[in-house]
Amino acid sequence: MEDEDSFVSFNLICPECGVGNPEGSKYCLVCDRNLEETLIFLEDDSFDLEVTKKYLIEYRKNFWGTRRTGKVMKYSWDKMVNVQFGSPVNRFIFLYASKKVVLPLREENMHTMKKLFKEYELQ
Repeated sequence: MEDEDSFVSFNLICPECGVGNPEGSKYCLVCDRNLEETLIFLEDDSFDLEVTKKYLIEYRKNFWGTRRTGKVMKYSWDKMVNVQFGSPVNRFIFLYASKKVVLPLREENMHTMKKLFKEYELQ
């Protein structure tokens, strides 16, 4: 195809199964998960992060970061306190149920999270 506009990008990653979906999809092509709830989905080295308006969901990966372990942590935004962005090392830090949670982020993911906080006023 010569026309670039005729190509469909599959950049919308499903948090549930990891399959790429066309931008603007309401449901995943493979697992039928509702994709409209997800504000952003970030793939990082040791975990994947899904951000919704109510939750931050962490999908843990194995040591090499090649596949998920099955461990899922779900943090409610309204129960997070003392939310910070670490610097100079890129980290997302907060207290949850009186425990400190530190998530090291790639630089581009840190910028995406900061932008999302400003846009949606999550805290």
